[in-house]
Amino acid sequence: MNQPVMDDWTTVKRIHQSALDKDPSERAAFVDESCGGDETLRREVYSLLTYGADAESFLERPAVDIAPVPSESHQTTLVGRTVSHYQVLSLLGAGGMGEVYLARDSRLDRTVALKILPGELAQDPERMQRFAIEAKAASALNHPNVATIYDVGEIDGIHFIVMEHVEGETIAVRMGRPLKPSEVVDIAVQAADALDVAHAKGITHRDIKPANLMLTHRGHVKVLDFGVAKVNRSEAVGPNDDWTVEPVTAAGSVVGSGPYMSPEQVVGGAVDPRSDMFSLGVVLYQLAAGKLPFSGATRAEMKDRILHADPAPIVPLNPDIPPELERITLKCLDKQPEGRYQSARDLLNDLWPLKRQLDVNTARVTPTMARSPLRPVPSEASQLVASGWAHLRSASFFELADAVSAFQAATAIDPTFVAAYAGLAHAKVDQATDRHVLVEAFGEAKAAALRAVALDDESANAQAALGLVMLVAEWDWIAAERSFQRALRLNPNHAEAYLHYGTLMEALGDLERGFQLKLQGLECEPTSALAHVQIAGSFWNQRRYDDVIVWANKALDRNPHHLIARELLAAAYWKMGDLGRMRELRSDGEQPDLGNEGLFLAVRCAQAGELDAAFEHLQRLIDARDPAVIHLAVAPQWDTLRADPRFNECLARMKLRPVMASAN
Repeated sequence: MNQPVMDDWTTVKRIHQSALDKDPSERAAFVDESCGGDETLRREVYSLLTYGADAESFLERPAVDIAPVPSESHQTTLVGRTVSHYQVLSLLGAGGMGEVYLARDSRLDRTVALKILPGELAQDPERMQRFAIEAKAASALNHPNVATIYDVGEIDGIHFIVMEHVEGETIAVRMGRPLKPSEVVDIAVQAADALDVAHAKGITHRDIKPANLMLTHRGHVKVLDFGVAKVNRSEAVGPNDDWTVEPVTAAGSVVGSGPYMSPEQVVGGAVDPRSDMFSLGVVLYQLAAGKLPFSGATRAEMKDRILHADPAPIVPLNPDIPPELERITLKCLDKQPEGRYQSARDLLNDLWPLKRQLDVNTARVTPTMARSPLRPVPSEASQLVASGWAHLRSASFFELADAVSAFQAATAIDPTFVAAYAGLAHAKVDQATDRHVLVEAFGEAKAAALRAVALDDESANAQAALGLVMLVAEWDWIAAERSFQRALRLNPNHAEAYLHYGTLMEALGDLERGFQLKLQGLECEPTSALAHVQIAGSFWNQRRYDDVIVWANKALDRNPHHLIARELLAAAYWKMGDLGRMRELRSDGEQPDLGNEGLFLAVRCAQAGELDAAFEHLQRLIDARDPAVIHLAVAPQWDTLRADPRFNECLARMKLRPVMASAN
């Protein structure tokens, strides 16, 4: 640190230590008098006082219990004002990275969180430039577990960030009530999934802690402040520097990050994604054990324990915790980065099997199993349907036969079980991927869906199944949308309805709406490989091939034999010019004969510029209602055909609108 900063910090520490010697009722007056009107100095002293003399007891308090530090600079002036096109409604909280307001976006008519950056940051051009770059990088993160950054701007000297306003409670608050092991693992999976996407974009969070993890009313985790915490620390931070990082996006002030820092952060070393693994491990330990893994009566003692002490085993502290969760958590907390999980994906590879095991053990009821309580369902039939959906959500071609068998067996046991017929319809549509049985599979899918609707037309499962048949087998876009909308009215948490409705919207050319619907589907069923590969498909249609690689790999993490994920991954490498990786993927692994030679010939001829042959093959695919051409209007493999008048004729045959310029 340079000398002026050292002098300022010495003053902060001197006032802080003196304030701790005062009676708590006298501290505020003492600090105000000692700071002599220096608002920046006063803010720094108050940020340290939030730790209190006893760090451990303080850190056990939820974040919302800590009163925000009043701000004289903006609190009385921004509420009621308009910043750009954001109408400021109220102050949510304050911290070292500025103040956060609840605001209304008058253009898009939505509620947002408006963060006003502190003057000392705004006056440093280099830090502002770095901040803007990182905030823009973070805004590119599209993931249901990431609180989105919408905008970064400056007006009338006010520098601001506009973020998604997340309603719910922080994990810091939630951990004040007991958590089941399955809930702890679910939080871990969602947070790690968000970090996986961020790390793939080159973004290390560096401030993972309970106050930066929000839990929505629907039980979804939102990771806050991507791209923000990183710039709140000098690149030359030393081990004696202030280690409190205070980005704020939720109501109230935020707990400092000290206890959640990795050893390399504590000593001022370089950090990478493995540092986030350590911080997430601290959160998991606290959720599972009910206490921090490292604590001390002073900051210096806490630092020493982070660097040198081993955390106590979790199971003796909470016997309900599975030993595997203890092992995973302690691996995250290894002192050496090399001993931890090397990536969030590696962590997820261990979390997924544990989550599936806990889900089975707790007999979690999914939306798919919902049915009218008028008549009980035989338990064997229910188990078969659950098994069928587990196979379906793996999105694996190789598990389709098992899914079909399970659903058919359930209908044999209970011929009136709506969920069994709905699941059978889904499985048969997926079986049509094998063109050898396309006509037969589509016919059986339609029969099963109609049977489900006939049994109960108020069943969300039945309506979602009918919508899928109308979408993929019939190309009846209007009927498909009507069924999906009805399914979601009946069950707003139906994952498959969201996913397939998203597919429909993309087929009709509305890529953004389709993408958002699929993200909602992933929120409803975050373990679904189907959701991950569907989102990879969205990025393919958006021509965002780096994101295709990230999400196709996430699907392959859940199922290494996923045919569509492997094909999307290979196609993305092809588009990015990495032909070696493309050939490796297409030559590696089992490749069943799906009878899709016509599709490959159409694409190859299109890429080679052999337009007559390409259109001849394409017309045959349309005649056969091949599901691979549903996204003809938007998919990039057809880009070389778009300028030809015959292309719009093909779209017209499918009752799709002419291609938009944005798809070129």
